[in-house]
Amino acid sequence: MTRRAAAIAFLESREGFGWIVIVTFAAVLAVIAGFGFYEVSLDAYVKNKTDEKGTALELVDAFVSNYSNLRRDFGSESAPVPATFRAHSIELFNRTRGASNALRLRWIGRAGRAIATPPADPKMATTIESFVGRSDPSPVSQFLTMGEEQVFRTVYPSIARERSCVDCHNRLQPDHNWQLNDVMGAFSIDAPVGEFLHHLRLESTAIALVVFFLIGGVGLWISLSHYRRIVEREAAREQAETANQAKSGFLAAVSHELRTPLNAIIGFSEMILGEILGPFPNEKYRAYVADIHNSGAHLLEVINDILDLSKAEAGKLDLNEGVFDLRDAIHSTSQLMSNRIRGVGLTQKLELPPDLPLLRADELKTKQVLLNLLANAAKFTPPGGTVELSCRVDRESGLAITIADTGIGIAPEHMNRVLEAFEQIDSSWNRQQHGTGLGLALVKAIMELHGGTLELQSTASVGTEVTITFPADRLVFDSLRSAA
Repeated sequence: MTRRAAAIAFLESREGFGWIVIVTFAAVLAVIAGFGFYEVSLDAYVKNKTDEKGTALELVDAFVSNYSNLRRDFGSESAPVPATFRAHSIELFNRTRGASNALRLRWIGRAGRAIATPPADPKMATTIESFVGRSDPSPVSQFLTMGEEQVFRTVYPSIARERSCVDCHNRLQPDHNWQLNDVMGAFSIDAPVGEFLHHLRLESTAIALVVFFLIGGVGLWISLSHYRRIVEREAAREQAETANQAKSGFLAAVSHELRTPLNAIIGFSEMILGEILGPFPNEKYRAYVADIHNSGAHLLEVINDILDLSKAEAGKLDLNEGVFDLRDAIHSTSQLMSNRIRGVGLTQKLELPPDLPLLRADELKTKQVLLNLLANAAKFTPPGGTVELSCRVDRESGLAITIADTGIGIAPEHMNRVLEAFEQIDSSWNRQQHGTGLGLALVKAIMELHGGTLELQSTASVGTEVTITFPADRLVFDSLRSAA
């Protein structure tokens, strides 16, 4: 697989979708982080510059007020008026600062009432006039572009707080009748912010990128690691399924090849036992032929189990469903097993409810399940024990059949193993028994085909209970039973 195909496969997977969600979240978080840093830094800058501007304003205002008082007290009418003095002082201050990125001051008079410096534009004039008539007007701050330069401008109202200022303005402008607390103009303080905003944007972008790539990178690493594990697990599963199908196909083929000669062995041995073509020349042969017949029948039973299990694993085991009386199937299998159970010194018990419904299932395979479970119970129960078959019916949960024995039981650590094909628990009793370990695995496969379940409960040296449950939708109750 090429890298491009691998990348597309990853993005189309659930893990790839998860990573896309993580990347989206990272992008949103990065924008929030970058924007938040930008806003916090800008607020800090504005606060810092506002404090700096306020200090500069108070210094200029105090200096000009002091000059105005001294000029009045000493009667120096020949000295420049405070407005002119202030304008020249601010111009000298700005020139001394020199650098284009330094804070600059201006004092601007009201439109039509200015002494030295009128408003530079209508917007400035409107801002100054907005202070008029207010008892305590607040400064106005804004970011502006002046020519090619970005500045942070704050306009402070200049209010006549001193009598000397009022008197001086009235002498210079007798027609305007200035009063205490009148707005005479405004201080405009510009702080260049072009370089600051440029660096702030770069820093905010860098922070956003770090957050994005950090979260996105960690998310990609986690998603890819999880995706690789799933791909490897899926490849291993597919490989195991392929191997299992090959095994099942091989077992099915071998089973078919073995059944033909076994049927001949069983059939001819039955003919010889029945002396169809004449009596035995030697009676000792009868025991030999009986052993041949029993061994062949046992081997055919094992091969049939292998074939059925192989079909189930390959998904080719079909059900021949019909509606039948489960009591008849239970009685027939119990009768078939009764001689064997009694022959090994066991007691057989049967407990069926009187209202047992009909069952929609594969009758032959249902009997096969019951025979396997009864044979297992008889095989692993010492003489003197009991094998019991009972049924429970519930319209909600379905029909449960339990085969219980008082046998050797199963240790808790071996409970899962006994349900696997070809698994046999190693014990002294088990070594005395014949079998392939296919019984419970085949029962489980048949019950799953019916949509049912198999539940195993066991205690070592006490006994075992195996419960098979058919779902409720397979039960045919009285109204349908009568029609059947």
